[in-house]
Amino acid sequence: MTAPLAAILGAVAGEPRTPTELARALGSSEAALTGMLRTLQAGGYVQAALPQQGGCACGPCSLKSMCRNAGSGAAPLHLLRLTPRGEAYLKRMG
Repeated sequence: MTAPLAAILGAVAGEPRTPTELARALGSSEAALTGMLRTLQAGGYVQAALPQQGGCACGPCSLKSMCRNAGSGAAPLHLLRLTPRGEAYLKRMG
């Protein structure tokens, strides 16, 4: 059985997701995920996916034209992405 925090990391892997998207993917509520997301962020496993952060999915990449945060005048959707530490943890678990 996968630990709840590892399940959240697995759901974030591959593409940044909002807490609402994570809750839907995991069959949970945003309220239930809030504490776990804070724990993962405090531990350095996930971070906000913002264009200003180096190496972010919203950075200079071939998919930038499809990115929902890149070049948008609207406020970011509070996307979360894995950090290198989160990626390493998932590799150890798999």
